[in-house]
Amino acid sequence: MNESARHAATSTLERILAEPTPADLWDLQKTLLVIGGEAAVRARAVAREFHACLRALESKSSSRRASRLGAVLGSAAVGSVSLPDLLRSQDVALEELLQSSLPAVLEIGSAISSAQAWEVEAQLIYDEFTWFLYQELWDVSASAVPELSADERTARIDQVLDPLLDSAVPDADRAALLVDVFRAILAARVLPLLG
Repeated sequence: MNESARHAATSTLERILAEPTPADLWDLQKTLLVIGGEAAVRARAVAREFHACLRALESKSSSRRASRLGAVLGSAAVGSVSLPDLLRSQDVALEELLQSSLPAVLEIGSAISSAQAWEVEAQLIYDEFTWFLYQELWDVSASAVPELSADERTARIDQVLDPLLDSAVPDADRAALLVDVFRAILAARVLPLLG
């Protein structure tokens, strides 16, 4: 193996294990192409999915902030229009008062629906990457601990990955776990290439 490629892969992997970034994963995949071989192909597949994971989490985080801000601004805008109307309409019949508040209720409902849609999209990210990670954990553990029965292997992998699929687990905890599992699998795939 090319010694400079080995050194570059080692350095990049160290950065990824400390603080993963899409840019470092991009660099690692290029180095893995230079290293070549079947093991490097497997490592590149993990790096590719990890890159996609980090980008998806970054996008999800931005989308969540925008969704929350939009809900707050929409509700505040409705409140600022409706409250003065209500104060001016003290003498208006109850029916007219209800009619004037209907747009406010619809706007708030729309903001809530938008936030709920975001939560569904966020769950899909965890579902997608957990599928990939399950297979990788199975393969890595089958090589590292071949004496485990299928039931034992399944139970151990489920113990690690089930929190990713549990919507009761806080989003920040699931995101951190997702990144940690990717780091572990990437290390398991790349370290044997480095000798």
